[in-house]
Amino acid sequence: MPFSRVNGINIYYEIHGEGESVIFGNGVFQNTSGWVHQLPIFSKEYQVILYDMRGQGQSDKPEDPYSFDLHAEDQKALLETLGISKVHHVGISYGAELGLVFALKYPDTLESLVVCSAVSFVGPLLEKMVQLWRYACALEDPEMFYYATLPLNFSETFLREQTAVLEQAKARYVELDFPPLVRLIDAFLMLNITDQLSLIKTPTCVIAGEKDILKPAYPYSRLIHDSVPNSEMIIIRDSGHAIMFDKPEEFNSVVLGFLHKQSQKHTL
Repeated sequence: MPFSRVNGINIYYEIHGEGESVIFGNGVFQNTSGWVHQLPIFSKEYQVILYDMRGQGQSDKPEDPYSFDLHAEDQKALLETLGISKVHHVGISYGAELGLVFALKYPDTLESLVVCSAVSFVGPLLEKMVQLWRYACALEDPEMFYYATLPLNFSETFLREQTAVLEQAKARYVELDFPPLVRLIDAFLMLNITDQLSLIKTPTCVIAGEKDILKPAYPYSRLIHDSVPNSEMIIIRDSGHAIMFDKPEEFNSVVLGFLHKQSQKHTL
């Protein structure tokens, strides 16, 4: 299990496959294992880099405050340590918001950007929903946290048909390290980059779940698409927030299609 010393902390990472480099940005409470439906597919064509951000999974969880700028600096330092100068960034939710900040800070490092289930600011309804998550984490109450997050992450179809999967997930909530989750949530609540989106020149694919009630396509994904000049937008039908779990085949197809288009540009 490789670790890299980055900005004074240990970052856990994995590398799979060969080809152009694609780094995956985790959702806020996710770790590298969350890409189970993507890794076997993408590693056939690409060098896939999975890693846990500070505060996540097997990476260190320092007690200092976190921010997206700090996460972006960590990711840049990790790529430099690995000798990778260019990368495609594929992110879900928190990891997609990191991708937007990374594109602003390090545009020369990015080949392309996939922004899935993301926002560029935190509206009042979203803030109140996430504050409930923070409250459950501050209490270190896994059951409250599970029931506070569950209906906001998945579509009604997924909730109805995947009860066994959801019960397995519930058992893992007991193992969560809650204090770092509070710091991750606090970093998210400070996000406000809408007025900078027009500066992003990286080819960008914005993906939204049709039934995402946490970060709905309108206004959030639409605003990102309308603001980023070189972007396209895809809405995944009948999907909730966690699209790579909810509709993995559709997610993989859209992302691979976008990445293939970027590769073809280099061969023309």
